[in-house]
Amino acid sequence: MRKSFKISLVNIWVLSMLLSIVLMVSGCQRSPHYDVNISSVRIDPVEIKRYEKMLFGLDPANLSEQIEPHIDEFYLFLGDEINTPAGQQQLYDYVTNPFSREVYDDLLNVWPNVNSLEEQLNLAFRYFHYHFPEVHIPEVYTYLSGIDFEYPVFYQDDVMVIALDMFLGKNYVNYDRVGIPAFKRVRFTPEAAGVEVMREVGQTLLHQSSFVPETLLDFMIFEGKLLYFLDCMFPKHPDSLKIYYTSQHIQWAETNEGQSWTFMLNNELLYNTDRQLIQKMTGDTPFTAPFSANSSPRMGVYNGWQIVREYMRRNQDVSLSELFYERNDSRQILQGARYRP
Repeated sequence: MRKSFKISLVNIWVLSMLLSIVLMVSGCQRSPHYDVNISSVRIDPVEIKRYEKMLFGLDPANLSEQIEPHIDEFYLFLGDEINTPAGQQQLYDYVTNPFSREVYDDLLNVWPNVNSLEEQLNLAFRYFHYHFPEVHIPEVYTYLSGIDFEYPVFYQDDVMVIALDMFLGKNYVNYDRVGIPAFKRVRFTPEAAGVEVMREVGQTLLHQSSFVPETLLDFMIFEGKLLYFLDCMFPKHPDSLKIYYTSQHIQWAETNEGQSWTFMLNNELLYNTDRQLIQKMTGDTPFTAPFSANSSPRMGVYNGWQIVREYMRRNQDVSLSELFYERNDSRQILQGARYRP
């Protein structure tokens, strides 16, 4: 009896070790596209040009004279109007505005330099170039927006503009003063700046495809693709930073993933085109309205993300660019995922 008991313990130990190995291998298989080797990928280094630091470093009394050497580099912001009296007056009013000066001083405390952001973007764009080698890496600028929380990042024509004053921390006092809801401020942290840049890149690519969301499932898959894109650009980042969840939101979403999916199935919501319903399930709100006030926001987005992850795990021959440009049928993605939370 003792001998067989000893053998049973050994067998249990062996089985547990095998199970651990299987789980580790399985975990790797869950992320085939974000465990890529980019050691040979080369891009021109991202060098961020700081318009706000140049501008607020000038003497307002000699603004027209001192800004002259910078017009070409920052023509994107200055344009031809800087050579007119009206343009110079507008710029003077901006840099001498007490609120602008206050925000700029606060910005410098958080962003004395952008070394960490450059490092983060250089790595992310190497991953990006691996998956989308035909797409140009944008020029990157920063500026002070005056707390334009609707557009913290702007991307167009191979130019990326980052409003650094929108990444000063969720508790920054002026966010509250201008009326930004608390649930929105979670994304306005310094570490979120790079994520927001790549989110804008991914969104632009998705809008270039023929995929036009109509049903709730369409919107779930669209957002799921975008978050999977962020998985690939930031393989070391936590999920909470990509979807802008608190740790409590992540815990609630993981615990209730199956129940939220069952709710959508039982109420036949997936192919519903009602925009109010879609907003409740995927919109930027403090919680998901059909569930409790303690629920995580955007549970439709969270479920869509898990569907896309599972689809790509089961279809490892599908590249990230193919997911964006060719896999446009949300029903087929759902079927291919065999999603069973």
